[in-house]
Amino acid sequence: MKAKTPKVLIVDNEPQNVRLLEAILTPLGVETYIDSNGSHVLEMAVRVSPDVILLEMMMSGMDGIEICRRLKEDRSTRNIPVIFITALNYIQNYAAVVEAGGFGFITKPIQRILLETSIRSAIRMKHLSDEVDDLLRHRAGLTHMFVHDINNLLIVSLGHAQLMLLDDNLPASLREDVTAIEQSSRDIREITSSLQEVETLESGTVSISFEAVNLRELVEQRASLLISRAEERHIKMELHKLIEEFIVQADRNILSRVLDNLILNAIKFCPDRCFVEISLSKKDSMVEVGVTNEGPPIPKEFHKQIFEKFGHIELRKATGHKGVGLGLTFCKIALEMMGGTIWLESPVDGRDGGTRFVVRLSTAST
Repeated sequence: MKAKTPKVLIVDNEPQNVRLLEAILTPLGVETYIDSNGSHVLEMAVRVSPDVILLEMMMSGMDGIEICRRLKEDRSTRNIPVIFITALNYIQNYAAVVEAGGFGFITKPIQRILLETSIRSAIRMKHLSDEVDDLLRHRAGLTHMFVHDINNLLIVSLGHAQLMLLDDNLPASLREDVTAIEQSSRDIREITSSLQEVETLESGTVSISFEAVNLRELVEQRASLLISRAEERHIKMELHKLIEEFIVQADRNILSRVLDNLILNAIKFCPDRCFVEISLSKKDSMVEVGVTNEGPPIPKEFHKQIFEKFGHIELRKATGHKGVGLGLTFCKIALEMMGGTIWLESPVDGRDGGTRFVVRLSTAST
């Protein structure tokens, strides 16, 4: 297969600078595109899909740092390396370049060998990044097929177990075994669904649709839908301080899945006839949702690891905690995609045990 010609997008409103850059880049066998208006960079980057962007830091109107920041916030352009072109006396802005997600910078007067080397390195990085993305998408596709096949088998075993439990003449000894089969089938289905969700998020194929979400209403809705799961084990679900209607910018469907995971997890690890508490509070410009249960505490050394993919395996080996699965990994990835965070507090302040998961999101005006 013939290799694609690398594309370089030059963003500069000085024609003389553009001509110089083109003269240096042409012998490298790259295809160049020009944008002299910084406000159109994002649109052009999506359309052209360049391998590298050469960006003048001192653009008129929107400066280069802000342009780079916006490129990195957009899923379709965030993997494109951005090389800044800057005057020597602006070298003190290097920290701002790094913070904005820049690949590096070239100072004026431009040295041909340095520019050529930087362009080649950036192109290699972009190609490697594209290969990783392709592998992740391929893995997600395989996982989807794997989960689909397993779920088809689970439907059969779960259906037979439920039919057997409807038989009033089923001996008590068998009823206990069939109930265990039914619950195990549900647990397997939950694990495979979480695996598919995590793989889909990691593959980058999920689009986040931000909208204004009334967090209080959403929390109350998810809790009401799951309260029957708590009542099955005589667990009381309490909603505290859900008074203000905090509005956040988030994907409603994904945030709903995050809340479901946390509430179900709290119920699962709460002793029978105990409490699951859900609270909502404001910290400056942030809103925090806390989901607390009275289960056994999780050792501090696992507070970060528990959110890692398969990190629960080490937790199980060390403490005997079972079944945390991939749900918390999904929560972490999903919240980070929406600009949020999640952490764990265990034991809960003022108690000997218990676990509290805290979700933090930025508030937004309606």
